Amino acid sequence: MRNGKKTARWFLYAALCVGTAGVSLMGYHQVKQVRSEKTLDLTTWVPKERIVRLMQFHGTDGLKVTQDEVFILRGSRWVPVLKRRSG
Repeated sequence: MRNGKKTARWFLYAALCVGTAGVSLMGYHQVKQVRSEKTLDLTTWVPKERIVRLMQFHGTDGLKVTQDEVFILRGSRWVPVLKRRSG
């Protein structure tokens, strides 16, 4: 009887660990998917490919795109990285 309780407790702990690992992996994959599928406003004057390249080059997850400039956040300041050509 005592051996059966140990076995049941061991299976319970093993199931709990496997369940926790599974939920953690699912959450990790969900976060990765959301980050890779960030919706970009395609109505801006900057093409999507250029935005992705700028984010990769500057090592940031986001840009601030205005009508005339593109900014990245450095420290607590928005630094311009691209200006729109007039014409």
